[in-house]
Amino acid sequence: MSVPKDVTWDRDPHTAAKHALLRRYLQAWAPIMLRYNDTVVYAEGFAGPGVYRGGEQGSPVVAYHVLASALQDRPGRVQMVLLEEDPRRKAELEQHIAAAARSRRLRSGRLDVRIGQGSCHPVLLEELTRTDSMRRPMFVLLDGFGGPEVPFDLLRRIADAHHSNEVMVTFQPSFLFRFAEKNEQHRAAGDAFFGDSDWHGVFQQPSSAKAAYLRDQYRTSLQQAGFQHTLAFEMIDEGSRLLYLIFGTRHERGVEKMKEAMWAVDSTSGVRYRDPKDPNQQALDLELEPDTGPLRRILLEHLRTAPAPLTVDQLKRYTLLETVYRPTQVIPLLKRMRDEQQLTVSPGRIIGTTTVTAVPQDALF
Repeated sequence: MSVPKDVTWDRDPHTAAKHALLRRYLQAWAPIMLRYNDTVVYAEGFAGPGVYRGGEQGSPVVAYHVLASALQDRPGRVQMVLLEEDPRRKAELEQHIAAAARSRRLRSGRLDVRIGQGSCHPVLLEELTRTDSMRRPMFVLLDGFGGPEVPFDLLRRIADAHHSNEVMVTFQPSFLFRFAEKNEQHRAAGDAFFGDSDWHGVFQQPSSAKAAYLRDQYRTSLQQAGFQHTLAFEMIDEGSRLLYLIFGTRHERGVEKMKEAMWAVDSTSGVRYRDPKDPNQQALDLELEPDTGPLRRILLEHLRTAPAPLTVDQLKRYTLLETVYRPTQVIPLLKRMRDEQQLTVSPGRIIGTTTVTAVPQDALF
């Protein structure tokens, strides 16, 4: 979306889904991090006014209430560092954070909120340094307005600051492949976003492959910045508008908890996910009994291209780190695939060390 001119604006379906995901993830993240650290940090580089035109809470207010709830049940403290460029929106945000604080009544200093004014980079790093946040474990939300607004250098500095730091970045890929090829300023912004010019290969891709190409390039950028594990969510709203939400962490447990949050989010926002590795690119409805057809295709492709047979544990880890599905969904699916003679397993009982081989395609006909 383009940058709004008003103080508040309507909340779109993508944003509703992002906030539901954020709430669920922070509900898992905060208790875990407070168990092992006396202080943890939540930061945003594009905080906004804290409310939408319809009265819905903005992400800083969503985060405040989740973090305040976590502090009610355990010791420790949380520091929030919020950055907003527009002075009108900053003033609005201050009011909504103050109202949230009055409703929670935490002891002074347990949930400290610093709201700064300025552009995301370099001001966010300056605020994090000034508040001594760079020595603490952080979750950093970098949810701009869809363009290449988050420079690679910011991600690298966040990754270098603490081994437990995590980031969530959003971007709409259409901006770059629609406008950057013939516009030097937009290409320079893309170079700063990706950390190099390798993404220019998107201009040689067919139209149907451009978005996925940029998604994969950005996952590589996050890994080069220092976030070993990345998880890419393709979020598609009812108007078929595509938004990428990409999560970066060093810890497999972080991926697992983010995945659990994703599958716990209901579908009332009108947004669906799509697994980047599904060759059919089927949109997913997150249901109690999910459609695992895309995962079936992904695992078959992975098994057929692997240099050697894989174990169930290897397939579960691949599912965790490379798909939007959860490891718990693998064994029930493998059992069905075995019964349908798409797989052979040895031994016959499917457990972690069982070896799995895909039946050759020509043997299925």
